[in-house]
Amino acid sequence: MVNKLELLWTLAVIGLITGVAVYSSFLYYNLGALPTNPEEYVEVIGHQWYWEFCYGNGSCFNSSYSPPSGSGSLGSVSGGALWAPAGATIQLNITSADVVHSLNIPNLGVRLDAIPGRMNHIAFTVPDVAPGTMYLIQCTEFCGQGHGIMRSFLVVT
Repeated sequence: MVNKLELLWTLAVIGLITGVAVYSSFLYYNLGALPTNPEEYVEVIGHQWYWEFCYGNGSCFNSSYSPPSGSGSLGSVSGGALWAPAGATIQLNITSADVVHSLNIPNLGVRLDAIPGRMNHIAFTVPDVAPGTMYLIQCTEFCGQGHGIMRSFLVVT
């Protein structure tokens, strides 16, 4: 004979697993969804060994990184950076001109590969912080001898 307690526990486990599966499927489906109207689109092109940021108005900036000169220094970027307004939703369209790179903004949890001949997309909301706040951008895919200096900054405007 079937014990009623065993049947109850079996049905409870099946219900729990079904609930987790449905919820996980919903999350997985919406994981890569892009916002319908981001405030800004930025095309990011990885080069050996610098990032190029192109904005909707047609202006493009290359960022060249200089390593830090003393302790506590972040180093400096010349030529340009990724500029974004505080609290804005930004969509990055990322590709590469030569080899595989990976754009990573570790403090914001943003990471996406830049692959030659392919455009990858990611969107995120810039934290609502004071203007001038900088977040490190780095390449996390070994891309050659200059990989260690392939850095830039997201500068909140």
